[in-house]
Amino acid sequence: MIRTSRVLIFGSLLSLLIAVGSFAGGWMASRAAGNVSLGTYLGTMVNRGAEGGTPTDVRDQFTVFWDVWSLVQQEFYHREPLDQQRMVYGAIKGMLQSLNDEYTTFQEPDLAAASRESMQGKFEGIGAYLRVQNGEIAIDRPIKGSPAEKAGLKSGDVIVKVDGVELAPLVKGLSDADASAKAVSKIRGEKGTTVVLTLRRPPETTTFDMSIVRDEVPLISVNAQMLEGGVAYIQITEFKAPTTSELDAALRELLPQQPRSIVLDLRNNSGGFLQSAQEVLGRFYEGTALIEENSNGELKELNTIAAPEDVRAFTIPMVVLQNGGTASAGEIVAGALRDMRPNTVLMGEKSFGKGSVQNIHQLRDGSSARITIAQWFTPNRSEIHKVGITPQYVVPASAEAQYAVPCVVDKRPAEGQSACTDSQLAWGLRYLTQQATPPPVPTPTG
Repeated sequence: MIRTSRVLIFGSLLSLLIAVGSFAGGWMASRAAGNVSLGTYLGTMVNRGAEGGTPTDVRDQFTVFWDVWSLVQQEFYHREPLDQQRMVYGAIKGMLQSLNDEYTTFQEPDLAAASRESMQGKFEGIGAYLRVQNGEIAIDRPIKGSPAEKAGLKSGDVIVKVDGVELAPLVKGLSDADASAKAVSKIRGEKGTTVVLTLRRPPETTTFDMSIVRDEVPLISVNAQMLEGGVAYIQITEFKAPTTSELDAALRELLPQQPRSIVLDLRNNSGGFLQSAQEVLGRFYEGTALIEENSNGELKELNTIAAPEDVRAFTIPMVVLQNGGTASAGEIVAGALRDMRPNTVLMGEKSFGKGSVQNIHQLRDGSSARITIAQWFTPNRSEIHKVGITPQYVVPASAEAQYAVPCVVDKRPAEGQSACTDSQLAWGLRYLTQQATPPPVPTPTG
C-alpha cells in the first residue's frame, strides 16, 4: 500500500562558496608542505563542501563515508572514468537495505518513471507484461488490443535485444522486479515511435527482429460482467489512480440489472494506492477501512471514502476471492470487507501478508525513495504483516473438469477442454446460488 509525495531537495550554495573560497589558500599551504596533489586536494574540498550539508548529529559517522569516498577517488585502479552517479545511487541503496525492510527501496530515474507511469493507469509503449526466466526477459502476455498483440508477440517469447542493445547484461544481478523494470524502461517510448525487438521463440534457438510502433496503452484494473443466477462478477487487478472511476462505471452497468449477489475477485491483486482502496470500500459499506500504527505505537483509524448513491452496493451478499498473490491494498479491502460488511465471506487461499504502508517520494533527479511509514491492521485489529489473511473457506486452486465455470474477463477454455475451470470461482458461485460450502481442507500432519 502506497502514498505518494514529491520532495524537492536544494543544494547549499553557501557550502559551495565556502569550499571554493577556501580552496586557493588551503591548497597552496598543502602544496608548500609537499604532501597533497591538486587532484587529491580538490576531491577533499568537494567532499568537505558536501559534508557541510550533513546533519550535525551524524556528522562524525559520515566522516568515515567521506574518507572512503576520497580513498576511492585517489587510489582505485580504473581505466574508464569513475561513474560517480552510480556510486551515489549504490550508497543510497546500501543505506536503505541496512534497514532490513524489503519495502523501503530506491529506484533510479528510469525505473521510477516507469513505475509512476504504470500507476496512473496508462502508458505509452508496446503493451506487454514481462517476466524473468532463467536470467532472461520474456513476454508473459501481450495486453489485449495492444501494439504487442497486433504485431504478433506471444507468451514465452524471449527478448534478446532492444534496438540492438542486449538485455541480459543490463539485468544481470538485479532482482526480478528491478530486471523487469529495467527492460520496461528500454522498451517504452513515445506514442508513434518504433522499437525493434530481437526475439527468440522457444523451442527455436534462432532469433528474428520485430518492429513495433508504440501507442498509448490503457491499463484496465476493473473487469466486470453479469453471470447466470444473478451474480455480478467484479475483478480488481490493482488499485491504480483510475480504479475507482472504472469500478463506478462497472457498477452503473451491473446494479440496474438487480444482481442477487456479488463475486469480488481480488486474486493476484498486489495492491496500489491507499486512497483507491478506501474509495473502493466506500462502494460496499461506510465505516472503518483500516487501523494504522506508526513508529511511536500511535494508532490512527482511517475510514472508507463515501461513494455516490447510484454506485453503492451495501446489502448485496458477497464472496471475496483471494489467494497468495493478494497483497497490501488488496488485503486491506479483503480484511475490511470481512470485518465490517454483513453477508460477506472470504474464499480461496491465505493472502500474501504485506501489512505496511509506504510513502513514495519523488526526488529532484527523477529517482524515487519508497519509505515504510507505518503498519496497518484490519478494522477488528487483526495483524496482517508477514501473517496474511486466512479466508473463512479455504479452497485450493484447481482446474479440474468438475470445476466448470463461465469464462470471465479474457479467459478461454484450456486446450482440449470445452469450458473454463476454476475451483475457487466455482465454489464462490455455489455458495452464493446454492448455499453450498466447500469441504474442509485436511490439515497436513508430520
